[in-house]
Amino acid sequence: MATQESTIPPQKSRWKLLTPAVINFLLGIPAVIPLYSAQLLLTTYRACALNTEGYGSDCGDARTIEATGWHRASVVLIGGLGLLLVLAVDVLFPAGTGRPRRRWLAASAALPVPYLLASIAFAIFN
Repeated sequence: MATQESTIPPQKSRWKLLTPAVINFLLGIPAVIPLYSAQLLLTTYRACALNTEGYGSDCGDARTIEATGWHRASVVLIGGLGLLLVLAVDVLFPAGTGRPRRRWLAASAALPVPYLLASIAFAIFN
């Protein structure tokens, strides 16, 4: 009796489908720093956020002026490096290896999830 070969293609494992989402979630963990800094610049330090006059300005006390500089640096430096890393992982890596770019770009929606979870936890427990 002849054996029949299975014509059913092998299914992709679940982990291969979840890999882009997991990697983007892990990239979102250090992205909490510039996102939180941007939130503080838009809310708490709003008066000093775009003011670069330093101590000659009237946007607040010395603590506010110093904190504003650190938060601006965090948004620019850490946020900029994070964006370059996301560009490399979600666009350049799939293009270079022949993987489907659409799945990686769709999984980039998982980037703000750690920040949202931290904000929710902070709102509940504080």
